[in-house]
Amino acid sequence: MKILLIGNFAPPFEEENLQNITLYNRLVEDGHECSVINISKHPAKDQRFINPVGYAGYLLTLLRCAWKKDVIHFSTKGYLRVGLLKMMLSIFAAKVVRAKSIVTFYSEFFSILGQMRSPFGGTQTLNTSFFLADRIIFADKDTYDVATMYQKRPNFELVPSFIYIPDGPSEINTLLSGKLQDKKKVIVFTNIIRDSFPFEILREMLTGSSMEEDTAIVISLSAGPSMDLKKQLETAGGEMKENLIFIEEDDVRSAFSAFSRADIILRPLTCDGEMFFEKFTVSVRKILHEDNSAFFPDSLVFIKEGNTAALCSNIIKTMSSSEAGPSSGIKKPDPYEKIRRIYGESVTSFPL
Repeated sequence: MKILLIGNFAPPFEEENLQNITLYNRLVEDGHECSVINISKHPAKDQRFINPVGYAGYLLTLLRCAWKKDVIHFSTKGYLRVGLLKMMLSIFAAKVVRAKSIVTFYSEFFSILGQMRSPFGGTQTLNTSFFLADRIIFADKDTYDVATMYQKRPNFELVPSFIYIPDGPSEINTLLSGKLQDKKKVIVFTNIIRDSFPFEILREMLTGSSMEEDTAIVISLSAGPSMDLKKQLETAGGEMKENLIFIEEDDVRSAFSAFSRADIILRPLTCDGEMFFEKFTVSVRKILHEDNSAFFPDSLVFIKEGNTAALCSNIIKTMSSSEAGPSSGIKKPDPYEKIRRIYGESVTSFPL
């Protein structure tokens, strides 16, 4: 099957782009012919992925890559206006080339912002997309429920987010995996920048609370003066310094390794590779591990009002000590197999 995947495939790495890369890798392993268009403003490092420049560049690349495809699959968190327009264009392109159009809405802020769309633009965009797309996949029940306010449709599907983490040394950082192997708890901070709410919480966890000795904190610093930030955190860490592990933001092998052992992921809010509200919000996600896959059944978004870093730090410690769950229904059926089934359902005759 010839498949075009469109979404965020560029660093800094977090759940959204790692899920997209996971899907690409699994499809290629299964013998499908896959092309990728990266819609993040950051360029993808993988030479197999196309990085169009600007809106016109995206449109031309889309028309070129969509030709003779069986499936066009667009993935997004769904709260950027430009991203939604690109999504609608991908659906139109699929109709023109008679491909099957799939859209995935990942979990985050759509459950809130999806209810605030302007009736003079955003609502029409979503209604048109929901009507024309062959399948709309939602990664969690809350996002699915909000989407039904635009009218529940038979083309809606609920498929949990997942990251498949292979065992081979070519796909993961075996040195990092070894460092994390004996740790009881692993907390991962991704895309960290100075003067952000996630940075405040990280600093509070290092200085204001007693972390257990067998807890590792993996930190991915965003591009910029990261060496100065690293020194600040190492100084703040004190006795915890030996438990701090820094990884490069564009190292996908290290990202997969960190996620393979992580209990909690913290990061700024992002959509299609763009960071938002980093000074007063943070996403906190609990990870459930099953076999070689990671799932995200529980998550919170903290919104800062006042001095709340210590409060958030205590909540995170409580989350890390609790069990993720429940696992029932997460892998039955397997989400990747469900996506493949959706791809295979009648890709022949679609009306223009």
